[in-house]
Amino acid sequence: MDAGVMFARMESDSDDELISSSVPDVMTCLGRCRYFEKLDELLSPEDNAVSVEKCDGSFRLSETILLAAGFDRAELEDIFAVLRSKGGCCDCEVLYNVAEKSRLKANYWRGRAGEQAGRTPHTPHSRPN
Repeated sequence: MDAGVMFARMESDSDDELISSSVPDVMTCLGRCRYFEKLDELLSPEDNAVSVEKCDGSFRLSETILLAAGFDRAELEDIFAVLRSKGGCCDCEVLYNVAEKSRLKANYWRGRAGEQAGRTPHTPHSRPN
């Protein structure tokens, strides 16, 4: 086995362990600054009069929220590593996969449930004459 590949893997495992060990503290900090609620308000506002932001596949909205909350750029990298480790690879995926609850996720599943109910085939029984 190539020593370079083995060393890179050990580094990766070390990074994974570091990320895993920081998850509880990062999640506490995100909860304390109401990050998930603020992100949800941008992507799925409670007030229909407020314009909806669109996820562009990045952490653009998250970055704005977190910088305004006082986190620095180095901390953002750590936060985004934790979010990625929990399945949040962009702003909307954070709400779908990391947040315990979100309007965005609830509205999505409500829509899917309605869609499924509308697509459920129903064949009326024939009645004898």
